[in-house]
Amino acid sequence: MRSSFIIYLTISAVSVAGAANAQSASDWQWQATPYAWMSGLKGNVGTVAGLPPTEVDIPFRDILDDLDFAGMFMASARNDPWVFYLDSTYVKTSTTEALGGVVFDSIGIRSKTTTFALAAGRTVASSPKGHLDAYVGARAWWLSNSFKLRGVNGGTTSQTEKASWVNPLIGVAGRYRADDRWTLFGALEVGGFGVGADSEWSVLAGATYSVSDSFGVSMGWRHMEVDYDKGGVLFDVEQSGPVLGATFRF
Repeated sequence: MRSSFIIYLTISAVSVAGAANAQSASDWQWQATPYAWMSGLKGNVGTVAGLPPTEVDIPFRDILDDLDFAGMFMASARNDPWVFYLDSTYVKTSTTEALGGVVFDSIGIRSKTTTFALAAGRTVASSPKGHLDAYVGARAWWLSNSFKLRGVNGGTTSQTEKASWVNPLIGVAGRYRADDRWTLFGALEVGGFGVGADSEWSVLAGATYSVSDSFGVSMGWRHMEVDYDKGGVLFDVEQSGPVLGATFRF
């Protein structure tokens, strides 16, 4: 059922670039960014061992109908030429659907997804207007789907399925300051390599508008694909959609 599968809202911390001016190598630059990735989910998903996977094609508006809570946060710390990134997401959805069967009347589905990524990188090319970073890191994934079947006579049957894995990551990210207000940014990331998922990759491009020296609004487009198939759990999906974030600089 479409509502048992939730959107994965993950953006690498390098993907949302700030518009801060370059500082000396002895100064730390800090950024904190709450953000949203307004993406749907398309692919094949199976989280219950023994049952065949389900083909899903869920637009963002349908996922939003079942959303209970979503929290997304990233942060970065830069001391040229070194940079460190953190990206964490949590999404919870729940829904109840009527079955109209002889034995079971309805099914309730509660899904939770958590991701946590850490990476360290180094500037490999720079100019007065921008720079290019290369980084390595890892992203951990936790999935949890709880099912509650309600019988026509009032009895219930419950089951919870969980899966988790860690993907190593490598990537490049860059930004270019077009003028006093606008900064262009982009990132390309690949991972998995059969260690966690078979593969994971993403690409993002966009721009940040600086409202002040300490605050900016970032917007862009991100595409991500992940292919995990182990232990009876299949998560082979792609996601695309606009990105919107608020970046605070310290």
